[in-house]
Order: sequence, then structure tokens, then C-alpha cells
Amino acid sequence: MKQLIALSVIAASFLLLSCQKDVKQKEIESNNNNLVQAAKVKMEKDRPFKGSYTTTSEILQPAPILKTRITGTGNVSQLGKSTFVALSTLNFTTQPPFTLAGTATFTAANGDEVYTSFTGTSTPTAQGMLDVSMTHIITGGTGRFQNATGSFVGHTIAFPGHSEGYIEHEGVIRY
Repeated sequence: MKQLIALSVIAASFLLLSCQKDVKQKEIESNNNNLVQAAKVKMEKDRPFKGSYTTTSEILQPAPILKTRITGTGNVSQLGKSTFVALSTLNFTTQPPFTLAGTATFTAANGDEVYTSFTGTSTPTAQGMLDVSMTHIITGGTGRFQNATGSFVGHTIAFPGHSEGYIEHEGVIRY
């Protein structure tokens, strides 16, 4: 009988230690998750997104709802030497300034990508050019930019009938 009681006490002790171990393990995992999240938030900070690209545009659909694919090569802070591809829709059916919208993918030298959506305006100038301004909202990316956020402004002067151009970007990216 004493042996049975002793075995019961030992079994209960093991069970209790096992439960405490599970609780401790869950506490450790929870603390580790909190530390990882805190580290991620601390690592995410505003960084400049500034640079320029030479561009080439290709008409995908003619006016009055002009759809274009714009590609660029250049150098932007945080991306280094990089490229971008934008799909843009420009609406010429209203009075100026004309509205535009689209999406873009910026690719860093190492292949990491930044995704944006943008809206803006295109205003005719007295010289027959279009003064184009757009605001990009960063919607994520790949690699180090996987959860990136932020925004930046793009500005260019478009020369109707010419496919080459130049665009400058300036703003903030958070990753």
C-alpha cells in the first residue's frame, strides 16, 4: 500500500511538473513573440525615398482613355540602381488637369521589389507639354520590403509624341 501511495505521489509530481513545463514553455514562446514584434517595430523606420529615372513609355490603348506602360532605370535611395514598371491610365475626357491612376513595381539591384498604387494629374503647359504629378502609396513588396509602407511624390514633364522621359521621386519608405 505504501508503495502504491509513493508511486501515486511520484506520478502526480511528474504530471504537475509536466503541466508547469507546458505553462513555462508557453510563457517563453509568448515573450519571444512579443520581443520579435517589438524588434520589428523598432527596425521599421522612416527612410528617404529619393531619386530619378530615365523612362520609356509604350501606348497600350490610345486616348481619350490613354493606357501606357512606363519603364524606367535609375537610382533611388534604399533601392540603389533600380528599375520600375508602371501601368498608368490617363483620362483625357474631362477638362484639365487630367486625372491619372495606376500601379508600379520598383525593383532594387538585388531583386527586392516595392509595390505602389498612384493617383495624380496631368496639366497641359503653354509650351504644349504635360506637367505630370503623382502620389505613390507604398503597398508592400518582397524581401526586405515585404511589409513596406510610406508614400512619395513623382514629377515629370511629358512631351506628347515622344516616348522618352525623365521622372523624379521624393518621399518616405518605412520597412
